[in-house]
Parts: sequence; C-alpha cells; structure tokens
Amino acid sequence: MKAEINIQIQSPHAKEIINSLKVDNINIPQDMQIDMNYNENFANIKIIMEISSPKDILTLRNTADEILEHANLIINLLENKRIA
Repeated sequence: MKAEINIQIQSPHAKEIINSLKVDNINIPQDMQIDMNYNENFANIKIIMEISSPKDILTLRNTADEILEHANLIINLLENKRIA
C-alpha cells in the first residue's frame, strides 16, 4: 500500500523554501519519494511512501513533520523574526 502526504505552504518566499528544502533531501528511505515545486506564492510538497509495516507510517509522518519544521524556520529567517 502507498501512502501520500501533500503539504501546501502559502508564502511570498515559496521559491526560497523549496530551494532550501531540496538541499536537505538526501538519505531518504528507499521506498520514499519527495516531490517539491513552487508556483506564485505556494510551496507544494508531496511525500509518497510504500507502507509495508507500522514503522513506515511513523517514518512518513516524521518526514512531513521535519519538512514543516524546516519550512517554518526558513520563513522566520527570511522575515527576520526572532527565533526562540
């Protein structure tokens, strides 16, 4: 069974978000695919993974969570917000 998570982030920094996240897409699990693109003010991220055990679902969720954390950090840096 395949599972898919789609993330859409609305930001004037969509291009920068995607370009920064793409650099981090190394050493992903063999059965995982991450597609990223941007248009206008939207960063679009699709994570697809073949699920063969409960552990795979956690891996998929953790990957999505990490991407969201990194995107938030990028946005805060670009908008010069204080990061605690």
